[in-house]
Amino acid sequence: MLNKDAISQLSQLKSSIVADKTYAEGIVRPTAKRFGFVRLDDGRDAFLNPDQMLRVLPGDRVKISLTENNKKQLEATLESLLETPLTTFVGRYVRKGPAHFVEPDLPPFNRWLFIPPQERTNCAEGDLVACQLVRHPFKHEGKAQIRVINRIGRPDEIGIEGRYIAAKFNLPSEWSESALEQSQSINIDHLDDNKRADLTDLPLVTIDSEFTRDMDDAVYAVRDGDGWTLTTAIADPSAFITYDSALDQTARTRGSTLYLLGHPITMLPTELSHDTFSLIAGEVRPAIVCNIRIDSDGKITDYGFQQALIKSHHKLNYQAVSDLLDEREGGDDSYAALPSDVRDSLKALHECASARLNYRREHALVMEDRADYQYWLNDQKKIERIEKRHRNTAQKLVEEAMLATNICAGRLFKENPSTGLYSGHVGFRPERLEDAKQLAGELLPELAAQDLAQLPHFQALFKHLRANAPQNPELNALLSLLQRLQQAGSLSAEHQSHFGLGFDAYATVTSPIRRYQDLFNHFALKAILTGTDVPVAPSELAEQQQQILVRGRQASRQLEHWLLCQYLAEHVGTVHFGTITGVSPNGINVRLNDIGCDGFVQLSEKGKPRPKFDSRRLQLTTETKVYTLDETIAVKISAVDVDTRRISLELVDAAVAERLQVFEQ
Repeated sequence: MLNKDAISQLSQLKSSIVADKTYAEGIVRPTAKRFGFVRLDDGRDAFLNPDQMLRVLPGDRVKISLTENNKKQLEATLESLLETPLTTFVGRYVRKGPAHFVEPDLPPFNRWLFIPPQERTNCAEGDLVACQLVRHPFKHEGKAQIRVINRIGRPDEIGIEGRYIAAKFNLPSEWSESALEQSQSINIDHLDDNKRADLTDLPLVTIDSEFTRDMDDAVYAVRDGDGWTLTTAIADPSAFITYDSALDQTARTRGSTLYLLGHPITMLPTELSHDTFSLIAGEVRPAIVCNIRIDSDGKITDYGFQQALIKSHHKLNYQAVSDLLDEREGGDDSYAALPSDVRDSLKALHECASARLNYRREHALVMEDRADYQYWLNDQKKIERIEKRHRNTAQKLVEEAMLATNICAGRLFKENPSTGLYSGHVGFRPERLEDAKQLAGELLPELAAQDLAQLPHFQALFKHLRANAPQNPELNALLSLLQRLQQAGSLSAEHQSHFGLGFDAYATVTSPIRRYQDLFNHFALKAILTGTDVPVAPSELAEQQQQILVRGRQASRQLEHWLLCQYLAEHVGTVHFGTITGVSPNGINVRLNDIGCDGFVQLSEKGKPRPKFDSRRLQLTTETKVYTLDETIAVKISAVDVDTRRISLELVDAAVAERLQVFEQ
């Protein structure tokens, strides 16, 4: 038996060992193999060996002690589990003998998780399921346990992809009883219109896709001296939905309407968004109207918001309006018979939009035009064909009208602090600002010497680049690189500039049927107009809506990519021209120009010299070529793995590709 002195010495030794350890915190990052890493809060990665990795799950926040292993790697030893975000997830039901598991959809994590007998359901091998974690492996010898909470369906069921992605991202599928009750109680005929101007005679029109039913904006313009008066009428759900009511809370939770391929999820019940609130031609609707005075140079010189009753006099579609304005032959003959006041308004809208675009080129920033892709689904909800579309005259016209309206809303909120939610963009990511300055300084020292964290200097740099990059390959490469160093856009309850657009203040109000930040901004606008209390725009609301928007974009991209993989599996071997969108040490990501999806070209091969990767300039140099961002190259689809959603590409000589029969839609 140890005496007191020996026990005391052991205690001191243990305390000394603990004191000598280096501790850190971080997030668990799995790999496709058995080991993983912990991404430390300071940005470093610490190796997590297979035995340690069995005790944690992807995304776990852990406390670790740090050592250096025999490979001179920073190695982690788990000390405690601080937090686990993995409460629910989706995956594939699998069996191995009598044991039941789920293979979770958490790439690159590929460990099966056990379902104990009491948690099993009547699922079959291969079923897609939603699961809940019931026992974390950290304190249970690495043995996690889960339960199946919902069977989503078989992989071959019609529309399974949309249902699966909705479950994966916890997208809502049902309405609460209180929201439905409030929705059913709304009657357009019971609108209190005493404080609304009657603008039903104003020949407003909606211009949208011919398939659109949730129409939330109508436009009109007239020549006014040497400029124009632009009128935008925005659907007003807040005429019936009060802040913090059941429908408002539901809309706040959903965040926006998601146009998932074959699986749309609306922010408001469809009877409201497609009928009661929609600016249907010939129907009287409540609206928030913005009257904007624009001079001949395209500058906004005055504006005003008001509550009104309006009526869309016609529903027009983009293509037909473009044909009319561009005087293109073969257009819709019925548009030639539109009333003269509507035709005059369309002409004024076109002129006004052109002036605004020129003004933004001179005094703000204009995003480069990018093609859109229309994916047409068949009865099986699979992609049948793909149509590449470039923005036409009518789409640009409506875009300028909506941008102008949102600029005015941003200005109004800036004049009335702590009211609405701003859509902001702060330029370069703070941690990459110095890199941006150094890279720009190599070619444009005078512009790079300015404070690029300030809007005017940021704007001057990008205006110069966009004006000169098309004629200068070096500037074009710099522009591509600097665009990757920018922060993503964000919402803010405090005034924030939008560097990406070059606006001092910008707040979206033009899609209140489809986007919660716009609906909330309607509450703020009306409170300012009526002099009543403004619903406080807390930072928590901005953060919540930002997270919801990001989640929705991720869901939409993953569903789209999944369906594209299925589609392209039938087109392996076809040749395409594509644009390099990403560069890594092992290869390049390429977006196929005719389809709009991304694939990967592996350039690192065993037995050959490893390509040289320049992480600062995002360039990859092989023995024969330097690959840079936004470069156009020819590729062939070599393989498609639908299960892992991977599209593999091979390089093709561009001259040869020109002679081949390039993929036809």
